[in-house]
Parts: sequence; structure tokens; C-alpha cells
Amino acid sequence: MLTHLLSNGCSFLTKRRGMDNHTGVLLSGHYGYEHIGLASSGKGNDRLIVTTKLFFYENPERIKDTFVLIGWTNPARSDYIDNYREDWSNSGTWGESWFSLKTKKEKEKPPRDPSWSTYKQIHNYGNLIAKMFRQILEMQDFFENLGIKYCMYHSLNVLPANIKVKLEKLELLRERINNNRFYRLGEKSHASFICADKPKFTVSRTDLHPSDEGHLAWQKKIKAFIEENSLI
Repeated sequence: MLTHLLSNGCSFLTKRRGMDNHTGVLLSGHYGYEHIGLASSGKGNDRLIVTTKLFFYENPERIKDTFVLIGWTNPARSDYIDNYREDWSNSGTWGESWFSLKTKKEKEKPPRDPSWSTYKQIHNYGNLIAKMFRQILEMQDFFENLGIKYCMYHSLNVLPANIKVKLEKLELLRERINNNRFYRLGEKSHASFICADKPKFTVSRTDLHPSDEGHLAWQKKIKAFIEENSLI
């Protein structure tokens, strides 16, 4: 019997200042579950995976009674452990990646650093998509091996809207992802959903995180998907 709902992701699954709820809390309240929040601002997908696994390793009694909600963030974020702070940090967003910088400053010469060539090769969109598929499959396999019930979705866009990547060689990875437990894989994110009605669904013109209304509307989409696929 399920009694808890655990949510993990980035700031899109946290309460912004002055807000009452977020999607995870709303879903927990709807089903009458106790909410467990692991999400944090700026969190990348590597840290999402590790913190989710550690929670169940440290709390094995929660395996059978917890439903998990995963909001995948931007795959360009790379998490690492800061040896000085002994805590998780992350580096890289679409705006900080080489591709975005190149788009904004096309005439700017790359730094005279031998690592630059390697960096731009690694941070190409095709590689980031492959990375995200691997991360999703790792989390999916973990849940299914332990019999944990779950639902996943994109909190942030996988790619900028104007970027298209040929995925022929990645289709075998994509096909292994359980579409009955992933809301609109590669099609819709919480971010793209709220930006369709910014004045209502975002905190402000300068803060494009979901407002209370943006969380409530998204929660209804996810709840309908959960019930349509009998995930709970």
C-alpha cells in the first residue's frame, strides 16, 4: 500500500519564495500521501539519480510504500562533488554551454586552451541527448528492479526550440524507455508548458519558474497521465 510520494528534480519541484505548493506537494495531497522532497535548485540529473538511489538504500522500508515523481532537468548540467565543501555542485546550463555562447557571440574566438576542442566535442547536442537517455534508463531500471512505482517527465526542455538532432542511432535507447511511465518523452516539458501562458503560469516576467497556477495546471496533466496508465 502506498503511503508516501517522493519527488526529485531541480527548482521546478521546489517552492519559490512566496509560493504555497509545487507539483510534488499537490500530487501528494491529492492522493493523501506524505510528501518527501529531495529536489533542490540547480540540481543536475547525475545528482538526481544518486540522491534518489541513496534515499532507498538508506530507507529500504520505503521501497514498497513510496511512489516516485522524477522531473528531469537540463542534460547540460554536470554535477560534481566539491572536495572543499563536501557537497554537490553543478556546472553548465544551455546558456553557459559552448553552443549557446557561440550562437550569441559568433565572431568571438575560442580561448587558446587545448581543452577547448575536447569541451566543444563533448558538449554537442547529440551527445547530451544520448546522456539523458542513459540517465533515464538507469533510473528506470533501478525502479523496476526494486518494484518501485514511479512517473517521470521533463521539467526543463531537453533542447532549445530551434535545435533539431537526428536520433536514428539513439532510437534503440529511446525505445527502451517506458512511455507509459514517462509523460510525453521528448515532446513536452513543464517549462514549455508554462511558457505558453507566461503571465498566468510563471512567477514573473523575469522569473520563468512555475507559479502556483503553473504548478496546479501541470499537476493536473501529470495526475491524468498517472491515472490513465494506472501508475498508482
